[in-house]
Formats: sequence, structure tokens, C-alpha cells
Amino acid sequence: MLYSSLDSDRFSCRIGKTPIGSQQELDTAMAAAQDERLDLLIARCPVDAVDTVHALETRGFRLMDTLVYLRRPVGDADLREKGGAVRQATQADADGIEHVARSAFRGYVGHYHSDPRLNGRAADQIYPDWARRTVDSPGMADCVLVHGDADSRIRGFAAMRRLDGERCDGMLFAVDPDFQKRGIFGALLEASLAWAAANGYAAMEYSTQLRNAGALRGVAGHGFYIYKAVHTFHCWMKAQ
Repeated sequence: MLYSSLDSDRFSCRIGKTPIGSQQELDTAMAAAQDERLDLLIARCPVDAVDTVHALETRGFRLMDTLVYLRRPVGDADLREKGGAVRQATQADADGIEHVARSAFRGYVGHYHSDPRLNGRAADQIYPDWARRTVDSPGMADCVLVHGDADSRIRGFAAMRRLDGERCDGMLFAVDPDFQKRGIFGALLEASLAWAAANGYAAMEYSTQLRNAGALRGVAGHGFYIYKAVHTFHCWMKAQ
């Protein structure tokens, strides 16, 4: 995976993405980036590939963030869903889901925001746009759950996707800041695990930034454990 049309259109420059875990993969990626005339190459590298991390730094890559990946087995006990206010999202929920994401991720610093050469306002649209596409774009998510109140106001949402026959991923979770610290994130996690169990998955995964201590505490409290972490690097090709 290199050229990203979505990122390129959003930031008005040619952007590519790729995993890099070895010196050989780095050499291959740099050559491909040149062939594809990329302006920016975004690379993710395992944190334990220290030699490759140093090689990336030598080649002009700059660290932008670190992602932590967690996993939890799914069992029959997870079928006993406790999130009573949680339901399946519909197309009519798109505006509410987008609003929650816009509020919840306001001021959130991801790898796009960490790069001063990328437009900050364009970066602000990433999570609201991603959240809306989970219900607007077929195939973006396999299940979207929402937590709503008596007035049908959406207080939080969870988007799930299939990774393979054994694993699913909690690809995007958010809770409206006005309703945080009320157990909504936990209710969405429990409902997501119930969905995973009902659909025969053996494990559920979740990822977030290392700096996102609140989310890490939340999922750890529901039995998730860290199994890997990756650094995100940016390299502006014209600087090479």
C-alpha cells in the first residue's frame, strides 16, 4: 500500500502509506515513493525494530506518534450484553455520529496534526469524516453501535470491522464530552464484545495512541492486553 487518494485529496499533495519493518522494506518503499512521485510518505514501524527505526531517522523520517494495539479473547460470557442503551446504528444516525466525533476528537493530536507541514483544519476533519463514513459508506464498518438517551441524542458510538475469520477490530470509538465518565465507553465495549461473540469471533482488538491514557485504562479494565505497538513516521520526499 502506497498512494492514498483519500489523504492526497484531503491535503492537496501526493501522500502514500506503507508498513516498514526492515532495511529492505525501507529501500523498497523509498524507491516506490520516488516512482509514484509522492510528496509525503507515511510509514508505520514496529517499536521493537530498533535498527529500522534508526534507519528511518537517518533517511529523513520524523516520529509523529506511537500506536498501541490491544486484544481480548471473546467467549460465551460476552453474549450477556449489559449495554442496555446501546443499539445498532442506522443511516439516520449519521449526523449524530459525526457530531460526537467532532466533539470528542476536538484538540486530539494524531500523526497528521503532529506534522506542521500539513493543514491543521484539514486534519480536524479526519475523525468526523471517518465516523460518518462508517454508516454512509458500505463496507467501511461491519457494525456500528450507538448509545442514545431518551431524547434519541447520540452520546457515543462504536464502529467494528472484521479482520479475519477469528478477529474483529474496534476501529473507532467516541463519547460526547458532555457525557464522559458515565460508563458509556464501557457500555459500548460490552455491546461490541457481545456483537463479536454473537458473530463467532474468537478475539476483539483495539488500538489507540500511547498518549490516550483514558482509553487505555478503559479497555484494560475490560480485559484487553497490549500485544504490540508501532511508531508512525512522516518523510517529505523533496527533502531527500
